[in-house]
Amino acid sequence: MNKNIQDPENHILSIQVSLDGFSFYVKSDSDSTCIESDSFQFDHIQAPEQALIKIKEIFAALPLLNNTFKEVVVIYDNELFTLVPESLFDQNNLADYLKFNTKILKTDFTVFDELDDFKLINVYIPFSNINNFFFDHFGTFTFFHSQTVFLSSILSSEDQNDGVKQVHVHISETSIAVIAHKNDQLLLNNRFNYENAADCVYYILYCYEQLQLDPEVNPIVLHGIVSENDAIYNLIYDYIRNVRIEQANTQSTALKNTYLQYT
Repeated sequence: MNKNIQDPENHILSIQVSLDGFSFYVKSDSDSTCIESDSFQFDHIQAPEQALIKIKEIFAALPLLNNTFKEVVVIYDNELFTLVPESLFDQNNLADYLKFNTKILKTDFTVFDELDDFKLINVYIPFSNINNFFFDHFGTFTFFHSQTVFLSSILSSEDQNDGVKQVHVHISETSIAVIAHKNDQLLLNNRFNYENAADCVYYILYCYEQLQLDPEVNPIVLHGIVSENDAIYNLIYDYIRNVRIEQANTQSTALKNTYLQYT
C-alpha cells in the first residue's frame, strides 16, 4: 500500500503497537467508514528500540501515515500494566502499583487510564520512545492501553449472561488477555505470553481453577485472531463445554472492532 487519501483532516487514525507488530485503521469521522487498514508482524523483536526501527520503516514506506489527521489514537499492547480500585488510587504512587508484578526502571514513563464506569484505574507503562516518535510526527494524540479497551468493552456489554460468571480471552500472536466477570463485576484481569496452543489452554484452565469456575457451566468467549479451525480453539473445546467466538477470525477485523470501541 503506497497510496494517499483525500481529506485526511476529516479522518481518524488509530494505531496499535506491540513488540509483535504494528497495525493501523483509518476511518471517516462522519460515518466511521473504513478508509484503509493494515497490519505488520514483527519477528524476534525483544525491545521497544527494535520495534521503533520497524515502525520508522513503515512510516517511511507509507505516505498515508504522513498526513495530518483530525484525530490520532494509539493503543499500546504490552504486559506492563496493573489494575487499581479507584478508592485506593493515588496519582503520586503510580510506580508503586506496578513494582509488584513489573520490572520498573527509574526512567520509565508511567501513566494511567480511568475506567470511570467501573471505578477502576489501569496503571501502565507505554513504550516511551515510540510515544515520543508519534508526538514528533503527529503532535498531540490520545493513547490508551489495550487492556483498558478490552475491559471497557467486556464490562459494558449488554450481553451479561444473566449473572453467570464467564471468561473472555483476547488472543493475539504471542499473548492472551484474560478477563473473568459476573455481569459488571470484575473477577480476574491478567495477561499471559504463550508459545503454543497447549500454553493457552493451560493458562485458561488455571484461571478457571483459581476462580473455582466449572468448565461444564461457566462459558468462555474468544476474541482476536481465532477461528473454529485453530488448534487453540479445538483444544479449548476439549475442556470447556460452552465456547463462543465473538469476532471474525482475522487480525484486521479484530483490530477494527477494537478501534471502533475507543474512537
